[in-house]
Amino acid sequence: MSENEILRRASYGPTSPVVGARGSRTRTRIVDTALALFESQGFHGTSVDDIAKAAEVSRATLYQYFESKEQIFVELLEECGGALMRVVRRIGPLEPGELGFDNLHWWLGEWAWVYDRYATMFVQWANVSSPGTAIPPLVSRFSAAYRERIAQRLTSSGVTGLAAADAALALTALVSSCNYTRHADAPLGREHPGTGPAARGTAMGTDYLTDNLAVLVQLILFPHTPVSVFAQLSREIPTPRPPSTGERLWSVPAPATGPLPALPPDGRLRQLSSRATVTVRRLLDAGIRCFTEKGYHQCSVDDIVTEAGYARGTFYKYFDEKLDLLVALSDEAIETITELDGRLRRIGPALGSDSAQLRSWLGDAVAFHLRYLGVTRAWLDRRPCHPRLDAARRLVGERLHTGYTALLGPARWSHPLDPRVASIAFFTLLERLPEAMVAAEPDRPLAEIVDLVATVLERAHLCPQSGPHDSQPAGADRDSARADATSVPSGRHLPRP
Repeated sequence: MSENEILRRASYGPTSPVVGARGSRTRTRIVDTALALFESQGFHGTSVDDIAKAAEVSRATLYQYFESKEQIFVELLEECGGALMRVVRRIGPLEPGELGFDNLHWWLGEWAWVYDRYATMFVQWANVSSPGTAIPPLVSRFSAAYRERIAQRLTSSGVTGLAAADAALALTALVSSCNYTRHADAPLGREHPGTGPAARGTAMGTDYLTDNLAVLVQLILFPHTPVSVFAQLSREIPTPRPPSTGERLWSVPAPATGPLPALPPDGRLRQLSSRATVTVRRLLDAGIRCFTEKGYHQCSVDDIVTEAGYARGTFYKYFDEKLDLLVALSDEAIETITELDGRLRRIGPALGSDSAQLRSWLGDAVAFHLRYLGVTRAWLDRRPCHPRLDAARRLVGERLHTGYTALLGPARWSHPLDPRVASIAFFTLLERLPEAMVAAEPDRPLAEIVDLVATVLERAHLCPQSGPHDSQPAGADRDSARADATSVPSGRHLPRP
């Protein structure tokens, strides 16, 4: 039997397990059809019946080749992962000079090419990788191997001030999320996070994003990189405004948008008794834990009430269904984001001279994002649909694309950087890096997570100050990071009449 032959699954179809030319075409059609449906309907919105019908095959025929839609997805992921590994093996030496920057820029460009080729898989990867599916173990194994390969290159390149494994985590979280942002809002032309008027103005091409990412990643790895190294990009990134000192500084304009607007009240909230408030809080907390552990789609009402220690009747006294609880948690998350943004806006001008304030704020922000992972994953998945969930997705999407200058005010850099990319990078490192760290090392202390996020933001020069940034590496004491996970405010929900 040839190594390249495709085999049918056992117990299906003809006696011979080998798939011939016709069967190979059928299998390819099934995979291509599934990929198209994953793009248009999302993974969770696509059933095996949908795939079989669109591919014009019977369910039995589909099951000759794949045991589930997850297996189709896994095959596509393995193909995509192989392409990424081939690219990372070819990275040249990295260094704080022009050759190292050229090698880094080449690698990020190839990474973007792979991302574009497998865009649907990367976009859906974020949606399918919720706990409770068959995908996370595969993703975890690949991600660990990929980061290890990157860490080896960083070690051989002499990166200092960051552990190689941590630098690889930050790099993969930043680059993957920025590329994800380019593709996540395209399906069906629907209005999704980041597709409002302000965010539409931030649309940029692959090459342009790669240029900006290369600057940020170079600074994260080598904060002392001379500004002259980036001279080759000066013609591609917006022209700087020369300050009175004559130094070339790239300018972040004054905020074009206001603070994140609050969602209007849903009309269901009213004063609860002390006992009812405690009950609802326990149900909400149980929902947060269950959605984070299992994912919204795999979590049931029974899971939630078991976690809370209540009967189903108690749940339905306050919530119509599981979706109702998710909406309540989403509203609570938006309220907390608004409060965190308000704090950051007030302390923003002092960040350049008082890193303790930033790390105090980061302690609360990181704790919030880790606590509400189940909610933010549901936002990313775009399912289930609900007017208030959709409104939350739009608000968070607009904040991702345009919120940096609105929160932190004007800033200037001595290196070329588009403020739109600065906004995406800032919120990516704030939100996705902690999640990646917990996924890689579940028992990692919150103080260490906050410390790494703060250090990476500082090395990337994303903590603005009124004058040009210097290139000193972060050196604040880790103990100054605030690690209070109890700062998320409790919410109240209306009992059923």
